[in-house]
Amino acid sequence: MTTTTRFDPIAPLASLPGVGPARAARLVRLGIESVRDLLLQQPRRLVEWPAVLPLAEALRRRGERVRVRGRVRRTRLVRLGGQRTMVRATLEDASGEGDLVFFNQPWMQRQLEAGREVEAAGDVVTFGKERAIGAPQLASESAPFPAPGTLVPEYGGGDGVTGEALGLLVGSAVERHADLLVEPLPLEVLAAHGLPPLPEAIRALHAPQDRASFERARRRLAFEPVLALQARLQARRARSGGAAPRVRVSDTLQRELLGAFPFDPTAAQRRVIEELRRDLDRTRPMRRLLQGDVGSGKTAVAVWALLAAVEAGNQVAFMAPTELLAVQHHYGLAELLARHGVRAELVTGSLRAGERRAIVERLARGEVDVAFGTHALFSEDIEFRNLGLVIIDEQHRFGVDQRARLARKAGRDVHLLLLTATPIPRTLALTLYGDLEVSVLDASPPGRGELRTRWVQGDDRRKIFGFLAQRLAAGEQVYWVVPRIDGGEEDSEAPNAERRFADLSQRETLARAGIALVHGRIASEERRNVLDRFRRAEVGLLVATTVIEVGVDVPNATVMVIEDAHRLGLAQLHQLRGRVGRGAQEAFCLLLGDKKAERRLRLLERSRDGFLLAEEDLRQRGMGDLFGVRQAGENFEGLEDPERDLDLLLAARDLFQKRPELVGPYAAEAPENLTP
Repeated sequence: MTTTTRFDPIAPLASLPGVGPARAARLVRLGIESVRDLLLQQPRRLVEWPAVLPLAEALRRRGERVRVRGRVRRTRLVRLGGQRTMVRATLEDASGEGDLVFFNQPWMQRQLEAGREVEAAGDVVTFGKERAIGAPQLASESAPFPAPGTLVPEYGGGDGVTGEALGLLVGSAVERHADLLVEPLPLEVLAAHGLPPLPEAIRALHAPQDRASFERARRRLAFEPVLALQARLQARRARSGGAAPRVRVSDTLQRELLGAFPFDPTAAQRRVIEELRRDLDRTRPMRRLLQGDVGSGKTAVAVWALLAAVEAGNQVAFMAPTELLAVQHHYGLAELLARHGVRAELVTGSLRAGERRAIVERLARGEVDVAFGTHALFSEDIEFRNLGLVIIDEQHRFGVDQRARLARKAGRDVHLLLLTATPIPRTLALTLYGDLEVSVLDASPPGRGELRTRWVQGDDRRKIFGFLAQRLAAGEQVYWVVPRIDGGEEDSEAPNAERRFADLSQRETLARAGIALVHGRIASEERRNVLDRFRRAEVGLLVATTVIEVGVDVPNATVMVIEDAHRLGLAQLHQLRGRVGRGAQEAFCLLLGDKKAERRLRLLERSRDGFLLAEEDLRQRGMGDLFGVRQAGENFEGLEDPERDLDLLLAARDLFQKRPELVGPYAAEAPENLTP
């Protein structure tokens, strides 16, 4: 059964009893703009109503939801400052006494007068040394509690709408409108995944008979945003179905290209290069995401594609999110490209007007083969004569529209290769990048020294300076990373890069190796000069902020110290330590962080597997927050355990490839900001 529209018309929020303009405005601020949004609300949790317990036993069950019955002995109002209040009502039964606690509900003091019989349900919480039942619900004659064992969904409220009130509104919406929902998917697709049709799923989600039916309903509702996302991705892929320039790489040319590198490519690099070779040897535009852990050799694969495209007479745009990384690519590849007659230029925002004008003119005439650059490549005055390949490094920092704008400069479809050193779990890659093919470099080049990561605590911190002096005396180099540039007025004692630079400069055993400072407020030209001196080993110790997270490749750097490591996420810490261990010597990453981050810091000690660390980020922070910001609107709502629902992600992608007629209705409702 399919339809051309996903839903029959559904009444506005104001059509529900008890929803006036003020409440409707609050619901809109919660992201609930229609009755349909209410129907699709995912419960926060499913509660099995407990039996009544004696107060003494109930209060022993910390963190559990309990149900008690007793007589109010006394009630008191506590003012917490400002408009905040707390009401504590003491109940008593045959087993003893216990408190019910209500925040910012001063009227409860009048309702719970001494002597009243009360039945309450809530979670057992701790206040100081005492336990109480926090934010409880109260039964009444008109709204008695369900029988023990009854399953009841609970909803998260906010902005003046309690979870209980939201649940009542959802129930009203289900009763009035659930049967108006139209199932847009073929029933055989639902049956293949054990999913009920939408009307049935809505009722089972909000009024479940058992846990099994609730779980099936949850999965059906979780399918909705994934379908919407995948539909939009497939629609985008269909729109980009023009012809790109064919890049043929003969066996003879392939041997020449592979011979261009001063090392033998790894088996993983050869596998991915063959995937790119097949992609480029056709007019359908290549859309490939290349994932590779820190140091896996992504740049070498990108250079192979670059050389192949230039050999076929095309221009290449090689784009990076920061000037530092763009400069690194241009600087690091200059000799290799020049050796093969490839004309390369760097286009950044810091170019002088005359330099920029000359480069722009040469690009337009086709006298530049490769343009390395930042967002400056988006500028209106930049034109390519024969753009055939766009390579974007650290691509998750660019939006879909930005990538498309650069590709449109060719006046035709071009091949697109996206690189990321932030490993993405397979689930997230399939979901976010349904319009891309995904390649993975899962091995590092041989000859790298061992990299040891250590969380340094207590007295051991004082030993760091002697250790650094030894490494510097041996001719090796060191990074000292501090997340903050300065302490600021509010936290003047916090570690910061400027203070650490001053402190380390006073230590003669370190200063004799040369110490320099780099951070985002330093002018780009000066920053480039400092990094060039570090690359040339004129500076032994570089104090920096996270500005060096990407774009700095100094094989002689063997030690990194990261202060305030607890302030950084797993992915960023992993990226930072990837700046060391790039040569043959043994390398060290020393983490200085609070005990509150022990779990993350211990994991970094144990593992150098970026994909494992990314999966841990996925578990801790959720899919949409993997990169530190919410991605793609609400596209992951309902996927509490993405790996468990992997079959739904795969099914969504496969469905629209097999049934393109279903794409339109879903794509119309997907969020615009689909990918990072």
